[in-house]
Amino acid sequence: MKNLVKKGVVVLLITGVAAGCTSNPKPQAGGEAAGGGNAKPVTLTMWAGTGFKDIEGYDSKNYGDWEKQKAGEFQKLHPNVTVKVESVPFSDIEQKVNVAVAGNNPPDVLYDNIPIRISKHARNGVLEELDDVVKEDKADWKEAFLNMGTINGKLLALPLGSVPQVVFLNKTIFEKKGVSVPQDRSWTWNEMKDALKKVADKNTYGIAYFAKSEQADQLMVSNLLSAGAQWANKDFTQYTVNSPEGVEALTFMLSLQDEGLVAPGTATMDVNANFELFKQGKLAVLNHTSPVYGDLEVGKKNGAVDPSVEPFGIIPVVKEGVTPRITVTGENGYAIFKQNDSEKKKMAIEFVKFLTKPENIKAINKATYGIAARKSGTYEIQNKDASQLFEQLNKLEIVDLGKNRAYFSTLRQKFYPEMQAAFLKAKSPKQALDDFVKNANELAAKK
Repeated sequence: MKNLVKKGVVVLLITGVAAGCTSNPKPQAGGEAAGGGNAKPVTLTMWAGTGFKDIEGYDSKNYGDWEKQKAGEFQKLHPNVTVKVESVPFSDIEQKVNVAVAGNNPPDVLYDNIPIRISKHARNGVLEELDDVVKEDKADWKEAFLNMGTINGKLLALPLGSVPQVVFLNKTIFEKKGVSVPQDRSWTWNEMKDALKKVADKNTYGIAYFAKSEQADQLMVSNLLSAGAQWANKDFTQYTVNSPEGVEALTFMLSLQDEGLVAPGTATMDVNANFELFKQGKLAVLNHTSPVYGDLEVGKKNGAVDPSVEPFGIIPVVKEGVTPRITVTGENGYAIFKQNDSEKKKMAIEFVKFLTKPENIKAINKATYGIAARKSGTYEIQNKDASQLFEQLNKLEIVDLGKNRAYFSTLRQKFYPEMQAAFLKAKSPKQALDDFVKNANELAAKK
């Protein structure tokens, strides 16, 4: 998924009521807010590695603004608590946390990617269990999301939601060429190929693939599954994407490149460059994720997006006769590092419980066009195109890529070089996938 966090680190020290927050906490018995009176002072640190902005109802134009205001609201309810929020770029947070854990000085609360990053700390036994966060309303949490944060049988991380894969067509380009977009929001390989031949020209690329790094690699994986291949077996002891169906899918992608329908430079293109082409009106078909809807809306207002770009979302493109499936990303959420102070642990749990209230999960997922982790987090999609698309997406199977496997980060480093080799014609589709699967199965065997 594209980087949603600005470069640089912003430290936000919350010591009073956040600007823009006007609600007053409901007094507790004795006229004090919870935690008031002679309660022991508590200071919590929170590192947010993938923050939010433009949250409805909040002055949140910058990353960290929402967290700052939520911390301020929490402090009004608990006057003895001070919350220090640090917003850290996505590219920096993993290393920062690793160093802090090694030095026995991690943050109290962490917001980051769960299956790839937080799960590593969960396996190392340095996180608190979060059963107390969900015990009062566990039935409201979707089982798939609780499972996502459950490591070795313990709930150690709590996701807010995820964002699904979407194939975007620039409707303006298709209309100018007299090509209809699929009203059922689905395409087969041949239908897409025929359409790309009609819309691609010297000023417009048909579609773009990217293999510069592991970023957003789930989108490339999805393409490899479009002929019916399976990524791996159910227990991830064997990877199987080098099946004839997987080879056929990669061969199809390369055939589009050979016919001049793919933007040049797949081996050196990343997901952000891919999106830039679409924003500039130079790309007819974009492989990306649902937050693109919001990014385009904001971009049109600030001039970052060509005003002619009109997104039309469809489900993943597949070979004729194959049932579409989707991949998801953005499975981000909260974790609490081990606490020696019982009062601090109690307030950290209360803070995470506060952050994961239904109204907060709803607001965040609405801003990102995400799938909410709580049933009560369902929101009305105001964008008509997105609303119609989600009716289709919600019916599709979500592919489990085994992201919470201990070796998954290493596995990703083995994947994109093979995609580079295939698109550079240094390896055949079969050789590239065979080599990846060999490495993947060796990692799985080591566990």
